[in-house]
Amino acid sequence: MSNAKAARQIWATFLSNHWGSYFVGIFAVLITDLMQVLVTRNLGWILDFFSGGKLPSWFQNFSKQETFHILFFILVGSRLLAFISRWGWRVTLARNTHFAGAMLKGKIWDNVRFFKQVDLNKTYSKGILMSASTSDVQQGRFVFGFTLVGLVDVIFLGTFTMATMLTIHIPMTFWSLGVLLFLPFWIRKLSDKEMTLYRKAQEGLGIFNDLGSQVVQTIRLQRITQTGKFWSKKLLEEAETYRQKRLSGVKTSLLYIPTLGGASIVSYIVLFTIGLNYTMAGEISIGDFIALQGLIFLLQDPLFELGFIISDFKKGFTSLERLNKIYENPKEESLLIKSEREIKNEEKVLEISNLTFCYPGNSRKILSDFSLTLVKGQRLGLFGAIGSGKSTLVNIMAGIERSYQGEVLFHGLNFNKYSHATLRRYIGHVPQKPFLFAESIKSNVSMDQNLTETEVWHFLEMSGLKKDVLDFPDQLETPLGEWGINLSGGQKQRLTLARALARRPKILFLDDCLSAVDTVTEESILNNLDRELKEVTLVWVAHRSSTLKYCDRILELDEGKIV
Repeated sequence: MSNAKAARQIWATFLSNHWGSYFVGIFAVLITDLMQVLVTRNLGWILDFFSGGKLPSWFQNFSKQETFHILFFILVGSRLLAFISRWGWRVTLARNTHFAGAMLKGKIWDNVRFFKQVDLNKTYSKGILMSASTSDVQQGRFVFGFTLVGLVDVIFLGTFTMATMLTIHIPMTFWSLGVLLFLPFWIRKLSDKEMTLYRKAQEGLGIFNDLGSQVVQTIRLQRITQTGKFWSKKLLEEAETYRQKRLSGVKTSLLYIPTLGGASIVSYIVLFTIGLNYTMAGEISIGDFIALQGLIFLLQDPLFELGFIISDFKKGFTSLERLNKIYENPKEESLLIKSEREIKNEEKVLEISNLTFCYPGNSRKILSDFSLTLVKGQRLGLFGAIGSGKSTLVNIMAGIERSYQGEVLFHGLNFNKYSHATLRRYIGHVPQKPFLFAESIKSNVSMDQNLTETEVWHFLEMSGLKKDVLDFPDQLETPLGEWGINLSGGQKQRLTLARALARRPKILFLDDCLSAVDTVTEESILNNLDRELKEVTLVWVAHRSSTLKYCDRILELDEGKIV
């Protein structure tokens, strides 16, 4: 299925699932448009009533007083019904805009969380995903609601208006509408140009967001290396590039106003000039002439909307195509396993036999013919130089990396026999580089668990961070910037450790996660872990030998082998 077809399928499926609200909404728009035309036409009848002009034949069966009451009832009733029906489409069609936005944003998360790590690093960086979840979702959601309101309004209001004009005077209607025949050509040219500029602007926004994320992430390094001015200049240049691209698109969009507005003005001048002659000749009444003036102005609304609707539909479906690429991006198969198999409480936690690993595109063996058995409750330390394969081995042992040769059994079975959710409930992993959310400290520790403040403080104490948090003005409610930018390196590591401990794992992998912590604090943390995690199987990676003194088994690695 092509990307464009898939985008249309997303749109059609949503409409099908919410057909009831769309039916009510379209009916409400129809009534609103009908009442608008009726009010305008009724004003012409009222003018003829007071000026002695000729009224439609169906008024002849009523007395003058009854006719006045009918005209007054039509005026008030149509206004009231228009108000009610306008409210009706706002709570149906327009509301679906917001529901669709939530659906599109939810689908991003539902798919991205299963992406391969290489895709997250290269193809879908944070900047691109931020652009998709904001700009593309914002634009794409309108074709599910507000843009549909405009489309239905153009069809019904345009049809009702022209039909009413034809009932008043056919030649004048054709003369006034004849000048609008050139519009489709100009609208198509404008919309094609606008789409080209819109795509460039969206690509520019993704690049800018990605650069902004890099700048925030490396702000401490910038301070150390005094490269802040370079990054600031680069960020401003990229912002200016995006601004120019976006401005070009906006200028093109604004050309719809003079194009459509000029056409409607010319149409009105033609109608007024010719209509005046017909009125002076007595072929139409003053009320009909004024009604035609009102109807031609009423026709301006769908004419103005037409260009923007075409533009919004094209931009909306362009955004849906970009989003669909995210939805259909290949997933990590191991994350999609839905097995409900529980982990048996075996004595042997991990059995590794003849393990060999190379990164894709690189023939260098990170691990070579590696074998190891890890039993329940054991504390294994991994030691070695940078590049010796420690972190890679931890990722394999934790079930994160699976593209290896050899056999790795977790409680007697291959990792692929378990679902990702089952493994994450059982396994804790604290990586070298801490990742924190722009949320409160409490939220970063609790994540999806409903922990009490007492429990959160307990895990912060275990990780050696309680004293630091107590010194913060907002304590547990202290908001963290992106990537925890307002914390030091050691505080980030300890907060990430607290989050892992809060999951209460049965096996915990600590990948050199205390490297930025001073030795006194490290000793306190190690004592806490030794005391509190008696029943937990631990695997520690460290560059400092002092970190591993509580381990009952230490392996030194060199070039992927046990020394």
